[in-house]
Order: sequence, then structure tokens, then C-alpha cells
Amino acid sequence: MTSKRISILLFILLFLFTGNVLSQEQFIIGEFAVSKILDGDTFRFDGLDKSTRLLGIDTEETFKDENAEMKVNDIASRWLEYYAQKKDSSNKPAKIESPFGYDTWQWTKKMFKDVVKVRLEVDDFKRVIDMFNRYLVYIIAIKEDGTEFNYNIECVKQGYSPYFSKYGYSARFHDAFVKAQNYARDNKLGIWSGKELCYPDYPERLEWWDKRGEQIKKFETMHMGKEGYYSMLDISDYNKLKAHMGDTVTIFGNISRVITDNDPRIVKFEINDDDTIDLVFFKRNYAVLDELKLNEPKGYYVYAKGKLSEYKGKLQIIVDDKSQVWEE
Repeated sequence: MTSKRISILLFILLFLFTGNVLSQEQFIIGEFAVSKILDGDTFRFDGLDKSTRLLGIDTEETFKDENAEMKVNDIASRWLEYYAQKKDSSNKPAKIESPFGYDTWQWTKKMFKDVVKVRLEVDDFKRVIDMFNRYLVYIIAIKEDGTEFNYNIECVKQGYSPYFSKYGYSARFHDAFVKAQNYARDNKLGIWSGKELCYPDYPERLEWWDKRGEQIKKFETMHMGKEGYYSMLDISDYNKLKAHMGDTVTIFGNISRVITDNDPRIVKFEINDDDTIDLVFFKRNYAVLDELKLNEPKGYYVYAKGKLSEYKGKLQIIVDDKSQVWEE
């Protein structure tokens, strides 16, 4: 293992297990060279042992193969029709390749043309690695002349992304993101211009994302650290649960899957691929599951309360009454 990887591991352990107040230096994963820019929010870095997810932004998707520009030109001539056809059957906003996603990719590559290295920084000790094993980061780009800029915030300021709050507001840069988004809107830049071939439903996206952001904020304000409450957005909270078998606990998180083709039926909270909590509905309580409509998730965060147990190595809560699961 390289010294760089050892330092990153020690950094993660510090975040997950100490609870210490972090200094500015402790937000830093390290400095790296950019090896590849795949789109507006997908980067590869030399020497980094995981992929990344950029905090606070969600740029549009783009075709990435050698025929990308040709494909973009094809859908540009019928963009709104193309988008309507691709929109998910759940009627949630679609996440598909767009002409503006391609333009964002080109803008991003130009932004990094004279960037010699980047400093990757995290938000706080709760948001270090996501359920897909990616570092959650801000990119602080360092240019040849020594000047720096926060790429995440600049992306919002120039209208290439809204302030993405679906997984919570930024702990360190919330005000800066809000100011950047207001600037882009006021100056009709990018997605706010009314001229770009971009996703046509940003008001709907923002309503959905911001409700989730407010739910997280409410949990953190009212319940975080309170005895018996655990956030499934925080791996350290999940690890604490293992010491509370047989106790009544309240968990807060997002439903990732509902499994209805077996008995019992299972509603899954996934922290990552390996760490999950199952809400278990036996046949006698199928009507409770139907009444809760958890098999038609709206994409918002919910609370679940019950006695914590374990079955075949998986944490679970058996649900007997609809009052055990609710949304705030």
C-alpha cells in the first residue's frame, strides 16, 4: 500500500471513529492531478484509490464515445420530444444524455486547461464515502499561476448545474451555493437562460431535491445525537446500531428497494452494498405494507421505529403496525 493510500485510510478512520472537531487541514483528502474528465461532474484522478461524487452539483449527462457530437446534434433537432420519450415511467425527472450535457463537458475541459493539480476536500465527518464507495468531494482547482477556485460552486454560478441538495445541503458552503445559484438565475446563465437544450423541468427537480434537503436538515436539527435515533446516511450511526440488538430504535433514511416476490416482504434501507437494514412484513401484515404504499416510493426520506434484531447477519425491524413508518 502506498503512503498516499495509507494517509487516506487514516483520514477516513479519523472521520468515522473519532468525532473530533476538524481543522481546515483535516477536510483535505490530498492533492492530485486530473487524469480524465468524463463529463461535468465525473473526474478521474491519478493516485486516488476510489472514484468520486462531487458535492452540491448534478450536471446533465452526455454521450461520451467518439460519435458523441454527432449523437448530440441528432437529438438537438427534436430535443423536447426525445426527452418526453425517455422520461421515466414514474414521472420523476429523467437523467439522460442532453445537448447541454455535452456543452457542459466541453466547458469543464476548458476550465481545467491551465489547472495543474486539484485539492480534494470533504464536507464533514458524516459525508466522506457514499453507498457506491465513492469519495464525496469538492474540487479545489489550482491553476498555473497559483490561484484557486472551487469547481463545484463555479459550476453552479455559471449555470451548468443547480445547487444539488438531494442528499443534503452543503455543511461548509451552503451560503456560497445559494449565492451562486441566485447569480446564475439573475443573469439567466446556462440552465436558467431559457435558450439551452437542457432538461426542461428544473423547477420540479429543485422541489424534489430541496424537500429531501430539508428533511435531512430537520433530522439533524431535531434528532441527531438523541438517544434511540440513527441516520442511515451516516455509516458511523449504522455501526452504532449493532450494539443495540433487542432495543427499540428509530432509523431515518431512504428506501432503496421493496421486495414483494417472497415471504416475508422486505423494504430495504441500504447504506451501501453490504450494510442494510430490512423492514420485514410477514404475510399477516401485507395489508400494512399496502396501506403504507412503500412499494410506490416517492423518493423522500422516512422514519421507521421498532425492535432491532438480526437474521442471517442482516439487521432488521419487524413491522406490525403502520404507525411504525412515517414521513416528516
